[in-house]
Amino acid sequence: MQSVLAPEFGSTPRETAEMMRTVKVMLLNHDHPNLKPWPPWLRSLDGLGEDADFLDAAILRAQNHDVAMVKERDEFHQTSKKRIARIGQYVELAVEGDRDALKRAGFKVRPVQVQVKKTASGPPPAPELTVTHGKDSGTLSARITRFPGAKSYRVQITDQDPATNPTWLDVDDFPLASKIHIPGREPGKLYWIRASILSSTGRGPWSLPVSIRSL
Repeated sequence: MQSVLAPEFGSTPRETAEMMRTVKVMLLNHDHPNLKPWPPWLRSLDGLGEDADFLDAAILRAQNHDVAMVKERDEFHQTSKKRIARIGQYVELAVEGDRDALKRAGFKVRPVQVQVKKTASGPPPAPELTVTHGKDSGTLSARITRFPGAKSYRVQITDQDPATNPTWLDVDDFPLASKIHIPGREPGKLYWIRASILSSTGRGPWSLPVSIRSL
């Protein structure tokens, strides 16, 4: 069976460090019974957080473009990606390929092609949501799976753990699924974002929350 886990563990050292912190937090609060106790042969969740701190320190040391420091940063970046990839593979097996459980663990999954029949009725499905850092500090960018016939895409955000029944705040209703900008976020704070689709048949359910730490 083909893996549903997306092979995306950070294209830059900073993205990988943020993903490791997110996965640590999400797994510590995960409710799937197969994920506890944590296997001793995998990197511990506390160790994952330590790796993120070390990678951040390596990023700072490499800012002066010293050849040795840049090499150290890049080598540990690759090591970190391999460690988090092994954790992702274990989680996927443990949750038996459950896409929602993988997302709630902080991992990205391969997109599902939504096929819509012309005679279909009822509200649209929950969309697939991807969130990245924007060009400016405190700015986030999002992309939603385009839905034929969508009138708009509503985006909400919270800085509270989704498991605690948080207060969600509306960001806006966006006409395009690929041009979603979320400015004004506090640097260093962890946010959760979700989206829903509005079509002529009504508003669909919310996507699973996606977490990201603002830079």
